[in-house]
Amino acid sequence: MSVKPNQAHLDESIQLAMNAGIGTRANVVLPNRGHIPRVHHLLRKYSGKLSIRVLSSLADGEDSLQAIDLLLDQLDAQLEEVRLIAGTSGFRMAYRLPSGRELIVKHIRPLRLPDTCANCRLNNPTDCEEGYYGVRLYRDTTGQFHVGVCIQRMDLCLPVEEFVAGEASIEIAHLRERDLHDLTT
Repeated sequence: MSVKPNQAHLDESIQLAMNAGIGTRANVVLPNRGHIPRVHHLLRKYSGKLSIRVLSSLADGEDSLQAIDLLLDQLDAQLEEVRLIAGTSGFRMAYRLPSGRELIVKHIRPLRLPDTCANCRLNNPTDCEEGYYGVRLYRDTTGQFHVGVCIQRMDLCLPVEEFVAGEASIEIAHLRERDLHDLTT
């Protein structure tokens, strides 16, 4: 039995999804310039049916951001739109390539839950680079669903029913309202 390299697995997965008519996206983290050819490969190999999203590597900081800038320059990408979602740290910048194809670059902006994050032992730039990205739904080994508000603090996860009835959902709603107000005024 032979083992396929990671690129072969990725290519096979993309092709299977596209053949099945499933909307297909590739998220590519660019830690440094050495990873730029991965994006060029995807752009060359796949039609506009594959949505490509480039993500900065929080661990690699400036090297990652410089790699994204170089990629955008190489592609002659033109910024078309900035997409913010109130109440989450993630945002997307949509670029248009000369071919007409869209390329999305995802970034993180500093956003914290006022109570949950303020009282967290990880609430500092070294331990928490992502901030409050939004809620995530998890399923435990017994099949029960839980809502999480932090990818580093799984201890903050609550069963869906408890989350909906609890303080965390109220805190998130208030953060979204405040952030929407701040972004639109």
